[in-house]
Amino acid sequence: MAQSTDFYGYLPSKPVALFGTIYFGIIMLACLIQIVFGKYKHYWMITLALAAAGEAIGWGGRLWAHFEPATWMPFMIQISSLIISPVFISAADYVLFCKIVKNTGTRLFHIPTKLFWIGFIILDIISLAIQTVGGVLVSSAQNYDQLNHGSSIMRSGIIFQFSNTVLFVILLFGTAFRLRANGIKLLPIAGWPAIAAIWVSTVMVFVRNAYRIAELSGGWNGHLMRTEWYLVGLDMVPMVVAVGAFVVFSPSLFFDDRKQDRGKRASSSDCVPLA
Repeated sequence: MAQSTDFYGYLPSKPVALFGTIYFGIIMLACLIQIVFGKYKHYWMITLALAAAGEAIGWGGRLWAHFEPATWMPFMIQISSLIISPVFISAADYVLFCKIVKNTGTRLFHIPTKLFWIGFIILDIISLAIQTVGGVLVSSAQNYDQLNHGSSIMRSGIIFQFSNTVLFVILLFGTAFRLRANGIKLLPIAGWPAIAAIWVSTVMVFVRNAYRIAELSGGWNGHLMRTEWYLVGLDMVPMVVAVGAFVVFSPSLFFDDRKQDRGKRASSSDCVPLA
């Protein structure tokens, strides 16, 4: 694509991009430290480090773009990294939720709990694959028609991920209701930090995905795409909160999924039907 193309419609903010790069870089390091030195070992939390790394790379791309706004490479880096990274946060939500349910000694739909998070991860991989294909097309675009084609594919991946999030929220509510009906309370079993991490991050990813769908639907010359403060308020802020919640309420510090004595629990043969 021509170097003179106006990619953004504005000059990317240096302070905002610098904050994003530093903040998410620190969060990535914090996640890695918690994984290695945390009280409880949850190696699946590497997905959070990947999410933070992707965000740091994306905002680093925007910092580069502040100095070279007409250069294609930083534009491609920031759009691809920032759109794809939240997939990894959702993956952490799925695994943590299923581990919490597993600690109740119950099964969902008479199916081993492990199969649920594996199923959601597979859906996330599909979403990631779709978004990656779109990102590749965006990175190789030579004009706005090709750029819009790539963005349409990326939007399809985000819509797919958004649908997964909706399904996950329904599963959250349904599980909490059914467990409560069976006399099992999640809070004493999981602890409020783990519950808070799931809910806060899920809501934030939901908000962010809704924004990205609307943004990409408007095209590269749309109002949302050409106004930076929408990106800051509806993408950066939700991701700052989402990954921050997992560091503050880290499962590595508060959630022991190996502990067997958790008060009142259902037997391993019990099932909690959600349908």
